[in-house]
Amino acid sequence: MRRASGEKLSFYKVGDLALNLLSREIWRGSRKVELTKREFGLLEFLMRSPGQVLTRTQIQQHVWDYQFDPQTNLVDVYIQRFAAQGRRREGDRLIHTVRGVGYA
Repeated sequence: MRRASGEKLSFYKVGDLALNLLSREIWRGSRKVELTKREFGLLEFLMRSPGQVLTRTQIQQHVWDYQFDPQTNLVDVYIQRFAAQGRRREGDRLIHTVRGVGYA
C-alpha cells in the first residue's frame, strides 16, 4: 500500500491492534505484544491485506520467501501462536480461518 505521494505506510491498525514498521512494535490496546521476526512478518502481511483471504501458499511465499511443501502446517502453527499472544479474551479474534482456503 502506498499513499498518493508514493510514500510507503509505516503504521497499520486493525481494531485495537497496532503495528509500527519503523519501531517494529506491536500493541494490542495498551499492552505491548512481543513477536518473533517471522510472527511479525506474518502479522505485517495480513495487516497489509485487510479483508482479503490469503492462502497458506501466499503466506508461505511472502513471509518465508521460498516454496514449502503445500501439506506443511507451518502457517497454522504461527497463526495459532500469534492468536494466543494477541487475544485479550475468548472470542476476540482478529485473524479468521476461512476453511479450506486460508486466513483473513
